[in-house]
Amino acid sequence: MTTLPEVQPLTTQEQQHLTQLEGTIRDGWHGFVTVGEALLTIRDQRLYRAAHRTFGDYCEQVWGWSRQRAQQLMDAAQTSQALSTIGLQPENERQARDLKEAAKVVQHLEPEQVVAVAQYLKTATGSEKPTTSQVKAAAEVAASIDAHATVQHPDTGAEVPLHTLTGEQRAAAIAENVSTGTHERLQRQKQHIEESKLQSKSNGRGGWTDWFMDYVSQHLTPTQELRIVGKQDASGNPKVQALIVDTETHATIAYGEPADWLKKAVLNLVEEVKA
Repeated sequence: MTTLPEVQPLTTQEQQHLTQLEGTIRDGWHGFVTVGEALLTIRDQRLYRAAHRTFGDYCEQVWGWSRQRAQQLMDAAQTSQALSTIGLQPENERQARDLKEAAKVVQHLEPEQVVAVAQYLKTATGSEKPTTSQVKAAAEVAASIDAHATVQHPDTGAEVPLHTLTGEQRAAAIAENVSTGTHERLQRQKQHIEESKLQSKSNGRGGWTDWFMDYVSQHLTPTQELRIVGKQDASGNPKVQALIVDTETHATIAYGEPADWLKKAVLNLVEEVKA
């Protein structure tokens, strides 16, 4: 047998607060942030307790929402609150859901890291509406910066422990790390997507080999060759490079950056000829 908790009446001030919050919910069906914030307050201050056993009961009986739906609205409000610190405001619930994981990271950033992420998103993306990938990448890069890590001194370029820098120098070093690290991470993600696309087009031999043969048949002239060259670098490490050569003039028409394995060499050439 379940024993119901003793009803705890609301004070006059609490009742007025509840009425105000419920008015916000009624008037804000399309304002997901204000609705979510109101629900958070009602839940956290247990303003539902006079007439409802649980917050879930309150949501269902007063608003006709499941506990899950109420949680979605509260999550969206919390996401919006966190992202406001880096200058972002989700336009709708769907966007807030997409940015939820990034917001969780932002919530735990140090002030200098928050400033660095906001600065990167404002200046480096070229848009007032950065993508979810850009926001998440910048936040995760900032969160990975260890106070005891070695960074380049913003004035001298020398490698120094981050914690030895002054406040202004620390901020500059963190901003540079966020900018550089985020760019590199996004480039890796882009490359991974390209590799996946190539692989998805594979007929069993591998997407990159399909591209190789298709390029030969569709784009090369009888006097051009697509070559795979293996050689050692200056340190004696094996490298492989893909390049297109004119057999009559012996001129190199296009080439990809040397790589450590064959597939990467061909993908480097793919990126080059597409550019």
